[in-house]
Amino acid sequence: MAQLSRQLVLEVENEIKCPADAFYEFMKNKFIDAHLLFPEIYKNSKVLQGDGKSLGSVIQWSYVIDAKSDQYLEVKAKLSEVDDEKRSVTFTIIGGDLFKMHKSLACKVCVTSKSNGSMVKWSIIYEKLNEVDSHPLDPYLEIFAGVTSKFYAHFQKARMNGIKKYP
Repeated sequence: MAQLSRQLVLEVENEIKCPADAFYEFMKNKFIDAHLLFPEIYKNSKVLQGDGKSLGSVIQWSYVIDAKSDQYLEVKAKLSEVDDEKRSVTFTIIGGDLFKMHKSLACKVCVTSKSNGSMVKWSIIYEKLNEVDSHPLDPYLEIFAGVTSKFYAHFQKARMNGIKKYP
């Protein structure tokens, strides 16, 4: 008897005191450079296919889960969906350490405007390789929440330096 696969979703939301368009534009056009803004998380990144901004582009990041660790993991992700109206960007994981442990895996970020800033919602959509063996993904939600809060510091610094449009 065949077993149906089941998609699971983990989510985290953070409020950020910057315009939704600023964070969305960063995720859409500049996340390839995450290692420049967040060197404590990302060691480097490289575009393997495309320009890193267009649908179908494949990007590889080296990152750490624990800032105290010097062991970097790698992930290869394909920019699979961009929705300007909903301000959402989706990366589908196609290789690297996480891909070895899951049947499918995608990361989606959606940004909505609020009166005093915006709300950033990160979602990890995944299927387990099997029901017994699973890899915890909660630390990745913590990384994403950290990226959101640290982005605000970079946004504020840019504003203080007279940069009107960020990134």
